[in-house]
Amino acid sequence: MKRGFITITTVLIILGIVLLIGLSISQLSIGEAQMSLQKFQSSQSMYLANLCVEEALMKLKENSSYQGNETIVQGNGNCTIFPIEGNWIIKITAGSQNQVKKIKIIVSQLSPKIIVDSWTEVADF
Repeated sequence: MKRGFITITTVLIILGIVLLIGLSISQLSIGEAQMSLQKFQSSQSMYLANLCVEEALMKLKENSSYQGNETIVQGNGNCTIFPIEGNWIIKITAGSQNQVKKIKIIVSQLSPKIIVDSWTEVADF
């Protein structure tokens, strides 16, 4: 009787430890999957922001009086080109799912070629 009790207790303890290890691994896997998804969404937002910057630069090159102030919808996200300030300061906000990227570009020359003095991701304008 005593021997059976010790065997059952040992088996239950081992199963409890295995279950605890399994739950820990599952939690780590879920956390990794969430971080991977967030990184993917962040990359999408950055690609979208860069797309809008390129669009604004092309329009500015074609027409130096281009004023921005437009929204571009692309795939799962959209970006806003804010009104261009002063001598070609371009501000872009792009969002895809729950990730937002903001880029500020300062252009010093448009012709004969575009010269970008600064291309920076910012927290806020």
